[in-house]
Amino acid sequence: MKILLIGVNAKYVHTNLAIRNIAAFCGLEDIEIFEGTINDNMDDILDEIIFKQPDIVAFSCYIWNIEDIHYLAENLKKVRPEVVIVFGGPEVSYDAGEVLKGCDYVDFIIVGEGELSFKKLIDAMRGYLSFEEVPGLAYRRNGGIRVNERGPFVSLDGIPFSYDESEDLKNRIVYYETSRGCPFRCAFCLSSLDSTVRVASLDKVERDLAFFVGKNVPLVKLVDRSFNCNTERATAILNIIKRLGGDTVFHCEVNPELVNNRFLEALEGIEERLRFEVGIQTTNPVSLKEISRNPDFKKAIKGVELLKKAGIKLHVDLIAGLPYDDFASFSEAFDDVYRLEPDEIQLGFLKLLKGTVLREKAKEYGIVYRSCAPYEILYNRWIGYEELSVLKGIAKLIDKYYNTGRFKFTLGYLAKTFKRPFDFYYEMYRYWRGKGLFRKELSLKSLYDYLEDFSKTLKVEEMLVKDLIKFDFFYSGGKGSVPDCVELKEDRKLKDKVRLILSDRHWLEQNLPEAQSLSERELWKKINYGIFRYDLTNDFRKNEIGIIFFYNKGKTCFAKINE
Repeated sequence: MKILLIGVNAKYVHTNLAIRNIAAFCGLEDIEIFEGTINDNMDDILDEIIFKQPDIVAFSCYIWNIEDIHYLAENLKKVRPEVVIVFGGPEVSYDAGEVLKGCDYVDFIIVGEGELSFKKLIDAMRGYLSFEEVPGLAYRRNGGIRVNERGPFVSLDGIPFSYDESEDLKNRIVYYETSRGCPFRCAFCLSSLDSTVRVASLDKVERDLAFFVGKNVPLVKLVDRSFNCNTERATAILNIIKRLGGDTVFHCEVNPELVNNRFLEALEGIEERLRFEVGIQTTNPVSLKEISRNPDFKKAIKGVELLKKAGIKLHVDLIAGLPYDDFASFSEAFDDVYRLEPDEIQLGFLKLLKGTVLREKAKEYGIVYRSCAPYEILYNRWIGYEELSVLKGIAKLIDKYYNTGRFKFTLGYLAKTFKRPFDFYYEMYRYWRGKGLFRKELSLKSLYDYLEDFSKTLKVEEMLVKDLIKFDFFYSGGKGSVPDCVELKEDRKLKDKVRLILSDRHWLEQNLPEAQSLSERELWKKINYGIFRYDLTNDFRKNEIGIIFFYNKGKTCFAKINE
């Protein structure tokens, strides 16, 4: 009996943890994993599945791939009607009976956690037990649909390590869980439906993380819901990461309200190897209370400030479309988050996920949402479609400008010429909408050029903006097509001066200590330099200066050239 577990990921670099866990837990030689992406041609994936000649095909179903999964399953059944098709995952766990009623090409659905249920389903298909004995199984019986009760939770220590030694993970994002379940009850989130937190032993966690570090995996995403819900345990895991060393970066979702001194102390020395995602969602107290979150958002804001001060790279989430959160209050939440200056801001939009409280109460809140996954909001009682459309435009601007980090200094100056950060982005939204830019694919150079053109509509110093764009261009590496407003003239005199400065070890020690160990030849490959009309290293005074930029390990340092 040949079994094929299919993961259709959002991107090639992603890995599907669910099918790996199931394969490891079943421990059968005739189980094979196959991964594709939503960007692949689905017929190519269908060909691969059919050519492998499986007896059972199990699909891992999520909001980002469910339409493609249905396409694959339906056509697979037409070509190979004898193949048993199994669905599982969060997108089919909360209406399994309805899915079976509407999709005759699906034979079984695993509801909830899949490891034990799938293993027992295979046993049932081999005749070792009845389908009634398979926990969490939805199936057809006697002309009707039956959904068995879910079984006991599987111990995370009982799931063998799911990544293979031979697997090439150097260019992949690895997903890993040290715990399951979430103690919080956020009304928009699927994790709120599983409040029983189960954890893997720290011994297992250390063994597994050591594997990733040893394989030089670039990024490990811990899928734990609120990594620091148990601060003592989270601190212990951070200490494991510290002991293991290496260059692997770990991404975690943290609750900023739970950040304390012990947690902050554990971050010391590994700041560069951590990325934290923080879900603020909104700062509207009424809305926060309605979605079962702490209405006192100031504690969360304080936690973000502490993490930023500790030197952690931060990705902060907002959700537009929550109950009682109108356009004005959401714009205030945007300002609250923007002023924190996180590395990335994700301006997301409410998705009415199956099984969540908000989906069940959608009519009560007047929420109208798309029928197809990911079930995104169209409007509700507090915010209209047009207002959400404006916010989507601003979200695109945040992604293209703020989140790239390539426009940091220009944005910093321009945004401060407005009373509120939101007002700045709203004006840029109007400019983009007027120019029809949202419908165009723009190069990095074009983004610089349009930002400079937009600045001309504002009451700002034109030459200062040009200097800031030039600074941003150099700070971001100084490569690629040069923005129109950036003058790059070969200046032999300046070049000789820079070469002389870089040969001065005392100057390097004082201004670019990171460059001291490099030879002059190596150093020259890692620098850029330019003349600026304004002193951008100080207070933006109109005073022509030279600046040297030094690039090292993904970071940029800069220093003023002596008079």
